[in-house]
Amino acid sequence: MKTRLFIATIAATAFVSIGAMAAMMPPFGSSGDISYAKGLWQKMEMKGLNSVPANLYVGGPPHGKVREVLEATIDGKRIIVKRNYRGKDITVAKVKANRAKYLASVTVMQKRKGYDPADADWFWVKYAPDGSIMKNKKQMSLAGKVAKGKPVGCIACHASAPGGSFVFNHSKSANAAIMFVK
Repeated sequence: MKTRLFIATIAATAFVSIGAMAAMMPPFGSSGDISYAKGLWQKMEMKGLNSVPANLYVGGPPHGKVREVLEATIDGKRIIVKRNYRGKDITVAKVKANRAKYLASVTVMQKRKGYDPADADWFWVKYAPDGSIMKNKKQMSLAGKVAKGKPVGCIACHASAPGGSFVFNHSKSANAAIMFVK
């Protein structure tokens, strides 16, 4: 009887410990998130999403002062790619003349059915221009459910997009049209 009670106590403690560790794990930056993001970058390269020029327009924080947005499908999943440009005295004309000089980051959201139903099933990642995954101030890789549950960050900001889609409307009249890549 004591042996059974001892084993039950150990099992319950292990179960609670594993649950507590899972609760402490951040919702982004896991090895699975990083692996998925690396594979996604390769697929973006193959589709030309990192090289096809698109409509440049003036933007603002937290992305770049100049940006361009492309939309496509990879493996049957909707993907939105935003190239973010920064630099001293940046203008659309300067970026158009030398995109590589001003490219600061590439932020991506890809629809993944069942991935995060509470937040419209988007996978988020922020890449450096070379395709490496960028990190936040705590050195956490920005891939996965980035800043889930926080008052600022990808999910918090995009949750305010109209219609619960997490996708902001882009207006041709504001020169912010999205380029669709097949």
